[in-house]
Order: sequence, then C-alpha cells, then structure tokens
Amino acid sequence: MSWLAPNIWFQLFHTVTPSALESAFLRRSGGQWAAFALAQAITLWRWKKNPVWLAVTAGVRFSDLFTDISYIVAVPSLTTLGWVCLSPPALLNLLGVVIMLRGYEQARKA
Repeated sequence: MSWLAPNIWFQLFHTVTPSALESAFLRRSGGQWAAFALAQAITLWRWKKNPVWLAVTAGVRFSDLFTDISYIVAVPSLTTLGWVCLSPPALLNLLGVVIMLRGYEQARKA
C-alpha cells in the first residue's frame, strides 16, 4: 500500500493528505519492508541447508525494529487504526530476532 496508494496509507493511519516528500519517505520505508520480506523468503527457502540465513534475517528484523519505532515517534499523529497496526510490529520484530538467533545457534550446533 505504501508504494501503490500512499494517499490511502496517510488517510487510514494519520487522517491527513501527504505532501510529495512524505510520500517519498513512505515509499522508502516500503522499499525497506519489501527487502525485509525478500530476505525472509530466502531464509524460509535456504535455512535448512545454510543456517546462517537465520542470523541474516535476525539482523534484518533488528533493523526493521528501529524503522517501526522511529516511524511511530516521528509522525505527528496516528489514528486508532494506526496505533493498532503499527505498534505491535516493533515488539514482534524484537521477538523474531531472539527466535532467529536461537534457531541459528541450535542449527549450527547440530
């Protein structure tokens, strides 16, 4: 949604109409989220043969944790839907880092 319809994103999560710069930054974040999804897909495909991908995805998740938190801190307002949708990913990304790193350690020992 951040790439295809940034106006809808800003209406749903902030009840504002974005400027061109805000849309550009949203698309930048969308690019990071897409890269994160790609790394996660590669990890799902490769981790059994090459467990280091678990650590790679943990690192990507860790960087996304800061993207989530900085977005919430930086925006001037969030709708209720914005809070509900954008708050949990930070905690879930932290949990994902822990799970991936523990999985990497277990796979490396085995």
